[in-house]
Amino acid sequence: MKKLTVFLLLIAVLSSCKKDENPGIAPELPPAETMVIDFSKFGSSEKSAYLLRSNWLYSAKTVGVWNIIIGTTFAVPVAAFKLAVNHEPEYIGNSTWEWQYTVDGFTSQYKARLVGKLESAQVKWEMYIAKEGVDSFDEFLWFEGTSGIDRKSGQWILYHSAGFPDRTVQIDWKKEDVEVGEIKYTYVRELNNLGQDDAFNGSTLTYGLQEQHFDIYVNVHAFDNQKGAFTDTFIEWNRTDFAGHVKAEHFFNNASWHCWDSQGYDTDCE
Repeated sequence: MKKLTVFLLLIAVLSSCKKDENPGIAPELPPAETMVIDFSKFGSSEKSAYLLRSNWLYSAKTVGVWNIIIGTTFAVPVAAFKLAVNHEPEYIGNSTWEWQYTVDGFTSQYKARLVGKLESAQVKWEMYIAKEGVDSFDEFLWFEGTSGIDRKSGQWILYHSAGFPDRTVQIDWKKEDVEVGEIKYTYVRELNNLGQDDAFNGSTLTYGLQEQHFDIYVNVHAFDNQKGAFTDTFIEWNRTDFAGHVKAEHFFNNASWHCWDSQGYDTDCE
C-alpha cells in the first residue's frame, strides 16, 4: 500500500511538471507604435513665420499637449518598452515569460521587468520599473495591458508615477496590415497631485489612417483651461507632402476648415 501511495505521488508530481513545461515560443511584443504616436512631422517653425502659419501652428500645439504627456511623464516606461525587443525573455512557468534589463539615458539607471502571460486568445502584459540612485524608488507597476495573439488590437493602461500610482492614460489601438491603423488616448486620471479633481479627465485624442488625400486624421476632445469647458478639434493632413487642414470652432469662431500647404503656410482651402 505504501509503495502504491509513493507511486501515485510520483505520477502526480511528474504530471504537474509536464503541465508547466515551456509551451514554446514567447509571445511577440506589440509594436512600439501602439504606445506612442509619431508627431515629429509637426515639428517647430521659425518664430518669424508664426503669423503666416497660424493654421499649422494651432494644430501642432494641439497634438503637442499629448506629446508632452506621453513624452515626459511616461518617457521612462515608453523607452523601456521600446528596448524590450533587444532582450531575450525567460520562461518562468504558468505560460508566462519575463524580460529583465536596465534602462539608461535618463541621468539615472532604471531596472525594467516586463512580464507577458498567454491567456487563451490574448497576452497580458505588465511592466515593472525600479529606479536606482537619487530619488530612487522600489519596483512598481508603471503600465499594463493586453494584446491579441494576432497583434491586431490591444490596450495599455499607464500609471502616473511611483509617487502617484494612479491610472492616468488608457491607450486603445488597432492594427491594419503592417501599420497601426488607429490609436485612441483617453486621459483617465481622476485626481491631480494635489488631490483635486483633474479637469483634463475624460479628454481624448484619436489618431488614424484613412483612404483620402489627407490620409491621417486626429480628433481631439479636450478640456480647455481658458474656456473652462471641453472643446473639439479636427485635424487632417497628407503624410507625403504634409499639407493639411484643421477645424476648431472654438478657436477660429467658425465651423470651416482652415488649410496649410506643404511648407506649413496658411493657404486657401480648395
